[in-house]
Amino acid sequence: MQTEKIVQNNNRGICTLCACKVSKHPILDESHAFCCVGCQAVFNILSVRNECENFRDNPLFQQAVRSGLISNPVLLEQIRQKQCKTPDEELEKIHIEVEGLWCPSCAEVIRLTLLQEKGVKNCVIDYATDLGSIEYSPRHISKDKIFELIRKLGYSPLIFQSVERKAMSSDLYLRFIVAAFFSLNIMMFSYPIYATYFTYDDTGYSKLFVWLSFAASLPVVGYCAVPILRRFWTGFKVGILGMEALIVMGISTAFGLSVYELFQGGKHVYFDSMSVIITFVLLGKIIESKAKFSAKDSLLRISRAIPKRGRKRFEDGSEKFVSIKEIDHGDILLAFNGEKIVLDGVVVEGKGSCDESVMTGEAIPVRKENGSAVLGGTILSQGCLAYRVTATGEETALHKIFTMVEQDISHKTVYTRAVDTIVPWFVPLVMVIAALTAMISFWNGNLIESSVVRAVSVLLISCPCAIGIAAPLAESQILNGLANLGAIVRNRGCLTLIGKETVFIFDKTGTITEGQFHVLEGLSSLSTEERRVLKGLASQSNHPVACAISQAIVERGVKLENIEEFAGKGIQGEDNGNFYYLGSTEFMRQKEINNPIHVTEVIDQVVTVVFFAKDDRILACLTLGDQIKDHAKEVVASLKPVKTVLLSGDAEPSTQAVARLCGFDEWKSKCSPLEKRDYIDNLRKNGEVVCMMGDGINDAPALTGSNIGISVVTATDISIQVSDIMLTTDRLQVVPKIRSLAAKGHRIVYQNLFWAFFYNLIGIGLAVSGYLSPIFSAAAMVASSLIVLFNSRRI
Repeated sequence: MQTEKIVQNNNRGICTLCACKVSKHPILDESHAFCCVGCQAVFNILSVRNECENFRDNPLFQQAVRSGLISNPVLLEQIRQKQCKTPDEELEKIHIEVEGLWCPSCAEVIRLTLLQEKGVKNCVIDYATDLGSIEYSPRHISKDKIFELIRKLGYSPLIFQSVERKAMSSDLYLRFIVAAFFSLNIMMFSYPIYATYFTYDDTGYSKLFVWLSFAASLPVVGYCAVPILRRFWTGFKVGILGMEALIVMGISTAFGLSVYELFQGGKHVYFDSMSVIITFVLLGKIIESKAKFSAKDSLLRISRAIPKRGRKRFEDGSEKFVSIKEIDHGDILLAFNGEKIVLDGVVVEGKGSCDESVMTGEAIPVRKENGSAVLGGTILSQGCLAYRVTATGEETALHKIFTMVEQDISHKTVYTRAVDTIVPWFVPLVMVIAALTAMISFWNGNLIESSVVRAVSVLLISCPCAIGIAAPLAESQILNGLANLGAIVRNRGCLTLIGKETVFIFDKTGTITEGQFHVLEGLSSLSTEERRVLKGLASQSNHPVACAISQAIVERGVKLENIEEFAGKGIQGEDNGNFYYLGSTEFMRQKEINNPIHVTEVIDQVVTVVFFAKDDRILACLTLGDQIKDHAKEVVASLKPVKTVLLSGDAEPSTQAVARLCGFDEWKSKCSPLEKRDYIDNLRKNGEVVCMMGDGINDAPALTGSNIGISVVTATDISIQVSDIMLTTDRLQVVPKIRSLAAKGHRIVYQNLFWAFFYNLIGIGLAVSGYLSPIFSAAAMVASSLIVLFNSRRI
């Protein structure tokens, strides 16, 4: 018989376990590539057990196949056969929020269950966000049927658009409060019971307290523990054993043995231990859920940001707002001063200036005239344009950006609990040890009751109270510490990567620079009266250059007459018979004003140059530009040896100047949003851990494509919604502090897990040998939890 063995796979395109072709972004684990987390988990278990030979005959592998945990060809073919071939135009997509996800396995159970239904083409359930995206054919399966299937698994699906943002379910809070209340009372009832273990009870009150403990434990087991029991049963049906299995085994044996003792007239009951276990587990879940990725409404906000209608000009010359769906290629749309360009197109009439910073990051408005291309989503800051549509709906650059962001939200860094990697082998191991302890004790001549007590001790000491709260408590302290620094963590999945970045990328405009026009020089050459006139002239225009000049002059402006503005060129006005002009070199030429002032080339930064003239004489040459933020150079230097890169949609001279002044290792200019994303994708393919810091819609694909996305305080709404970390301060020097705090937090998490497992391993050994009774098991469990609690406070 041929021996089939898992060998090291150097082909990153083939899954090491099931030999299926992997996606464009495989799951990499050292030298192995996997098509899914199921294959990765099963492979790791087989490797630890040294059972890689004849792995397809291994019971674990076969159970994984039956449960749908791994992407083996046979199972996928069965799913494909159930799926009917439906034209894409018949498919519908719904976005849902799923309440009650306790671990990544929950999301996998839902996904595999739905994919086996006829009519469901694609399903993504993201544990990090509680969000789901389901693509299905209404002709074969209804939305109600999909929801019913999810509810049968024990979860609560909600239509995404109807969901209000909330930190977590109030139901979980209520269960925790009830559990905590009755646990405290049961512990109080237990004191006189424990006293009778050492002294004789001649009053009989201890039996009364035993019955009171039993009565108080019923709400804890019958109500508070229901979510834990439900998660265990749901996972058990599909062959997934998580920490909930160990918890259920511990509390069920403790409760069963206590009830047996109660009706036998005994006093060795463990209602307090059982209740405390349930309370601690619910507490750990609350801590975890409160820090969930708060992008619950990211998809909704993104869909709302896309323009829904535009002003269309009909053949008879009339104008009317129509839905985007009613606009075709070649239609003429209008945009007036201050309005948004609805779709991509080419200008056929009019002149103006467009603020394209939302797409390119360039702070300087771009002049538009006949033949100029315009981008949907940009703002016409000045003028009036008629443009012919060249791209509709999903063809526009803006929609492509949002589509990419939407896809990335469901595939963003998946949060995996630190304990999840231990669960696959720890749970079965503890159960086997408990069972062997009971059998060996009975074979050695001990009573059945004594043997069961030893097994219960093993289960109680191994119950994951400390393990369950070890990482959540430390992570909660990290989150609070980062918040105090001005950094709100929105995706907890990125915490494990902060401080481990190999490439740190910055956007230029609005991130490294202020992102606003400032007058750099020229005003000091004017008299007070001339500055007042200039202020009065500049205040009559909403052009960014004019606004910057107006804001820079502190004197009260003079009211001018005969104001006339020339879109994209300049503005003129009259005061006491004198004409004043403010505008570009071309504008001065048109007014036949000679330019005697020689403009020197600025090396360190690229500026915009405008002139202020009186009648036929230049009064001043004003230079405006963007300023680099304070401490930007120091922050870039502090990130060494991490590679620093400056990505910008701005022109090459300004990008190069800023990169040189701040000390970046590499820079790229004129990058479109999708080009930024491609650059980051290439870095990640080469194994780099990428952190991206940006502020605009043009940065959204890059933020979602990076391992860690950081939005600055001035960021657009969408950039904030897709980022992992949101800064609430404009001080860049907070970035090194974030990395330092996260590194300290990582050490605390590992320390907590070490202490939790150290107590468990020592306690299991003592429980097996019979030196640790269930009472002392519970005490040791509480002690380990307290150590974890106080250690987390050091962050």
